[in-house]
Amino acid sequence: MKAWLSLITVAALAACNPAPVDETAPDETAVMPEATSEVEIPGEQDSGEQDSGEAETAEEDTAGLPGTDIHLFALDWSGDGPVLGASLGGVTRAGYDNQPFFTNDGGLLYTAGDETGETDVWRLDLASGETTPVTRTPGESEYSPRIAPDGRLSYIYQPPGGYAGNAYLANPDNTGREPAEALAPVGYYGFSGDMNAVAVFNLGEPMTLQLIDRTTTPETVTHIADNPGRSFFRAGRGPAIYVTLAGEDGVHTLHALNTRTGELREMFALPGTSQDFAVAVMPDDRVTFLAVDGGQLFWRTRGRWEPVAAIDWLTGVTRLALSPDLSTLAIVAEE
Repeated sequence: MKAWLSLITVAALAACNPAPVDETAPDETAVMPEATSEVEIPGEQDSGEQDSGEAETAEEDTAGLPGTDIHLFALDWSGDGPVLGASLGGVTRAGYDNQPFFTNDGGLLYTAGDETGETDVWRLDLASGETTPVTRTPGESEYSPRIAPDGRLSYIYQPPGGYAGNAYLANPDNTGREPAEALAPVGYYGFSGDMNAVAVFNLGEPMTLQLIDRTTTPETVTHIADNPGRSFFRAGRGPAIYVTLAGEDGVHTLHALNTRTGELREMFALPGTSQDFAVAVMPDDRVTFLAVDGGQLFWRTRGRWEPVAAIDWLTGVTRLALSPDLSTLAIVAEE
């Protein structure tokens, strides 16, 4: 794992009655949000206060992975906007725990590193607090676990001692695993709702956003843009995937990528220099967004970012994830 990741110098990982929001899912009917997969580059610690166009250094453990924790919080949408509630625990052991994804059955999938520098997929049961391994693959690594639109487990697979990594699909117990696309090395990805296409963050110089048509043999790869961010989110079962593109000033602008046509529609800038966001699809299909910058959680409403709560006791905040019922928020931060 370290052999290929060390070559990369990219910085950056009970819904109710909300107030009206002004963002709508593009070209599709929105349903509950599903986060798409993404790989955390060891050494990246983008807290939203640094230029996301520059490589960053972070204190790493002996395996070369930064120490990160996953913090869970209650989120209440019953008033005029989201309210950050009590801490619900999370995954706070020593070492690398990152890339959270909530499942529909009350679980949280995440990536955990060990002393060898390899990573596996684990599951936290939100009711009992128990953690269990989903993949145990000595010599190999898996990143960014998600449940794909077709119900299968998905992740980025890293073979033993190899540089290349690409998106894989497998049964829930990790049997029957197979490549979902051939392009490598891929760092982050997101499937279209019909599984016919996958958008990927292709590692290279520069980093590029590529769109892969999985219905052709061989697969058809189309270059969409340069300098994408690491967060990919799908809103609903339609063709749109939300991604960001970085400007020269380090600001990431959110775009909607139509995976059927390749059209990229610019929407708005994330706060500060953050490149991570979460998507909340409301029961009435309206869409809003959450992001963190400068120790503050924000949400997008009425065409602007509004503060939700200060979280300045968490440092180096990167990834965000929302539970399917929008009642729980996961925030990744430095140990």
